[in-house]
Amino acid sequence: MSIVLKDAPATRQEAAKVRNRIRRLFEEPFGSFLDFPMSMERRMQTLAWSPAVEASETPTEYVLTAELPGISPENIEISVVEGTLTLKGSKQEERRSEDKERTYHLWEREYGQFERTFRFPLEVEEAKVSAEFTNGVLTVRVPKAKEARPAARTVPIAKK
Repeated sequence: MSIVLKDAPATRQEAAKVRNRIRRLFEEPFGSFLDFPMSMERRMQTLAWSPAVEASETPTEYVLTAELPGISPENIEISVVEGTLTLKGSKQEERRSEDKERTYHLWEREYGQFERTFRFPLEVEEAKVSAEFTNGVLTVRVPKAKEARPAARTVPIAKK
């Protein structure tokens, strides 16, 4: 018996993955990782597999939520340095080479190392950053500093 995949939109799914990777390359929340020196090889590794992240803001904090199903919290590293938050981790492949009787017909899950970097537009309280991991979802809360940088202002031009 063979499995026939009638779901021809696999090409659409691949196109959607490529579109999302390109979007992440150019529209990273809170500043692009293009601002950081990164070799083309490293940039391609970052694009190879990267967890989906939502970034939001309240008047008092930034909240980042990352989907990390199948990853243990021990395999995740969060660091904050000079207003830049970095999520690093790895997801191990679960295929077993000793299972010779199994034939894979579809393999869409992604594995490997990932790194996502976020730069915040205002000062943050790095010492008060917190994270929790529930049901494969990582939530990182980054409090804004009380003494935030002043808002932009218009500078009047004096006539002489």
